[in-house]
Amino acid sequence: MKRRTLLGSAILLAMSGRASAQEKNDVRPEDIDPVPLDNELEKYPRCVICNMDRRKFHYARHLLHYADGHVQGTCSVHCVGECMLRERRRGFLAIYAPDFAATVEPKPMIEVSSVTYLIGSDLRGVMTPVSKVSFASREAAVRARLTYGGEIGSFATAISASMEEVATGLIRRYGNDRERLRRKQANPSAT
Repeated sequence: MKRRTLLGSAILLAMSGRASAQEKNDVRPEDIDPVPLDNELEKYPRCVICNMDRRKFHYARHLLHYADGHVQGTCSVHCVGECMLRERRRGFLAIYAPDFAATVEPKPMIEVSSVTYLIGSDLRGVMTPVSKVSFASREAAVRARLTYGGEIGSFATAISASMEEVATGLIRRYGNDRERLRRKQANPSAT
């Protein structure tokens, strides 16, 4: 009996190891993009989180390039936060943001480690009431701050602000759902 249990456990362990290895390598060869910035709006026209048109929101779009070669496009830094949370096990090669100060359209993309964000300004936010606008140079962000207000921050600051908004929304939803359930239980004839 112990041999069967031991053998069964070994088989299950081997199968689970194979399943997790397949889970890690779930990217098909045709999904790997070695040059994600080339024609990125044609290759990734819609946000993977909310399905918004990334061409329309080219001034706020972001692009995530994962360690396994997979690429995802988003419409905003808010949706980047959700992608990073969902796909955190993949690892990241690079994340790109647009240079809002650029005069060309679509705005050119820059790796977020060298980007400065203007957070909470009067500039229009995408997927958020608190705008988070990216600039290639700190000087351009400071000039925009003089006109539109807001605070200067990094990519980490922008992601933190986005995740705080998500957490606040979830807590509000939880409270609303509990209140709705309480009312329903207090007045069952109202349904």
